[in-house]
Amino acid sequence: MFPLIEEVGASLDAHLRQQPLHNERMRCFDLEAKELCALYTTDVIATVAYGVSANSFTDPKCEFRRHGRSVFEFNLRRAAEITLVFFLPHLVPILRFKVVPAEATLFLRKTINYVMSEREKSGQKRNDLIDILIEFRRSTQMAKESGIKDQFVFEGDILVAQAVLFFTAGFESSSSTMAFAMYELAKDADVQQRLREEIKDALVESGGQVTLKMIESLEFMQLILLEDYSLAPFHNKFVVPKGMPVYIPCYALHMDPQYFPQPRKFVPERFSPENRKLHTPYTYMPFGLGPHGCIGERFGYLQAKVGLVYLLRNHMITASERTPHRLQLEPKAIITQAKGGIHLRLVRDPLGI
Repeated sequence: MFPLIEEVGASLDAHLRQQPLHNERMRCFDLEAKELCALYTTDVIATVAYGVSANSFTDPKCEFRRHGRSVFEFNLRRAAEITLVFFLPHLVPILRFKVVPAEATLFLRKTINYVMSEREKSGQKRNDLIDILIEFRRSTQMAKESGIKDQFVFEGDILVAQAVLFFTAGFESSSSTMAFAMYELAKDADVQQRLREEIKDALVESGGQVTLKMIESLEFMQLILLEDYSLAPFHNKFVVPKGMPVYIPCYALHMDPQYFPQPRKFVPERFSPENRKLHTPYTYMPFGLGPHGCIGERFGYLQAKVGLVYLLRNHMITASERTPHRLQLEPKAIITQAKGGIHLRLVRDPLGI
């Protein structure tokens, strides 16, 4: 799976190097970080989960990007649907509310069924989600033929649902994380320089190749993302009744100075092994906790790291005239997002490896 992500990272690097410079002397150009990162994560999800090339960098209005955007668009009806799906799930079949819009569902269902059919005909293996879903379907068929009962059935829309979940959960949160990280790096030149030096040293060690081992060696990068997740995502003696829907206010916990001193300050060292021992348990949960924690946590970190490596390999991030001193969060967004986008400037500054 890693080679598929790395290939999209290389496409991101090529896309950035092709951008026309707004200032030849300073060798820089401006962009909106969230949209750039969304194009990258859309392509990652398309190839890893669906086995296809979305080509979002060459066609930002491609179907994958368009439908991905529609899932997280906010309006009154969408707000009502998502609220009722969570708090009154028994009404969903009656009112036919959907978290994923019908048009996006139809597109994703057609895509996944077609790709699975073609993959089974060709026998091709890509080590992606499609291969896993095909194995799930085969295990279901074998169980039926063997007369095994009480086994979870992986077929039809159950299979499609796994791919839809991967699609909706995989690109929006990671693209927001990357964009917020870019913003913090633009504001703190020392942190960015330290990160770029770590990337350069790792690339020298790997012979200039972006490999899984090289990515996993980036310890300071991990601290930056841990801190980034804390910035971007209580009633005394209250007993939660059985069956009550509960929202955990992760953002409120992460911004509580009782648990994280100076919570709004970007301090990656907050999550060093030594400092993490001092954290109050269960106060940091960007991916949830326990058996129902996000199954895609490792994937989310991986695609964000690969994207940032390729972004910083040939560019330095700085603020532009449109970069706010402090970001305002969009109150209507489903996933934590900056109001008005994150406008930054990239300066051509290759690491030389």
